[in-house]
Amino acid sequence: MSNSESGFKKWLYYPLLLIVLLLAADKLLLLANKDTATPVGVTRGAGIQLSETAKIRLNMEASFAAKLPGRKTVVVFGSSRSERFNLLKQETTISEYLNAPQKEQILSTQFLVYAQVGAQMVAYYHALDHLWRLNYIPDAIVLEIGPELLELEHKNNHGKSEFIFSDEYDYEYYRLLAKFGKKSVADEARARLLFAGYALKPRPELQVYDYLPKAQNEKPEYSLLQKYFRGYKDYLDAELTGKLREERVGAFLTMYGNNYKTFAVDPLMDESLKRIVAMARAKNIPVLLYRPFVHDELKQVLDKTPYAPAVDKYAKELIGGSVQFHYASQNDYKCKYWSDASHYSTRCTPEIMHHLLRVLKFYP
Repeated sequence: MSNSESGFKKWLYYPLLLIVLLLAADKLLLLANKDTATPVGVTRGAGIQLSETAKIRLNMEASFAAKLPGRKTVVVFGSSRSERFNLLKQETTISEYLNAPQKEQILSTQFLVYAQVGAQMVAYYHALDHLWRLNYIPDAIVLEIGPELLELEHKNNHGKSEFIFSDEYDYEYYRLLAKFGKKSVADEARARLLFAGYALKPRPELQVYDYLPKAQNEKPEYSLLQKYFRGYKDYLDAELTGKLREERVGAFLTMYGNNYKTFAVDPLMDESLKRIVAMARAKNIPVLLYRPFVHDELKQVLDKTPYAPAVDKYAKELIGGSVQFHYASQNDYKCKYWSDASHYSTRCTPEIMHHLLRVLKFYP
């Protein structure tokens, strides 16, 4: 063998050896803490923490809202149902379900919507605590108490919430874990032992360019194209028939009936909700806790699961002072558009939010 070939192989071994050492170090660091069984994003005694991107977003929006003197601010927490309030003002400008004065009330209110798919109550406790530390106190809090927010591990939660994980991977990674039966938050750290090589991928929270301060349009409007595409999958309740009904309603009735028949409130979520209420009550901030309105047929399914008595318990225990509870129902609204049995159309959000804030006596 020539000296040149020998030298080439030597330089080839060095990168391979480096990769092996990095993988081994990653595993050893995790094994060192294996006895604590602490999942990623959790520090001992501190519970689940906010990711850096979540902190940047909270800082940015609280700072922006604080620069609007005389403008009332409402913080919104919840699941994917409440996430639709991100389009609240766009929908308000073209809503057929509010009159002109009601539209102006919505448009003149600053909404900070922190609702997310897969989010949990503990994340919102940390979010509110972070706002408090910034000395930012909203004029009201609207908090959806959906079933997903009260469980630590659930089939409908896929680890997608940026609020929850301090050490966050992308969704494809969780899909990979799910393929091998690693579906829970607690299993994520242990799963890294098997997929340590993937841990070398840059973390999303380090890519913060999307969270830099930027001007917000206080009266956003849809373009003609957006108006067309915004609700192309939405249907009136009366239009849900045949195959479409099975897809939009029937499939959800089956899924929720199966997924929530063993529903149980996690102690961490229970404590987080109670702390949110206590924090708001201490500062006399109006809070509306509400059971979200879903399609009436899905409501009947959820009423037969342990979720219903759990929410009833909160409705009795947590009200008082500045805190109110509300059972939302589709019967309260003129808007009957749905995306599916669990999600109303975004075009219904102006009427829903205005109604919720009237219950809270936020608007005259």
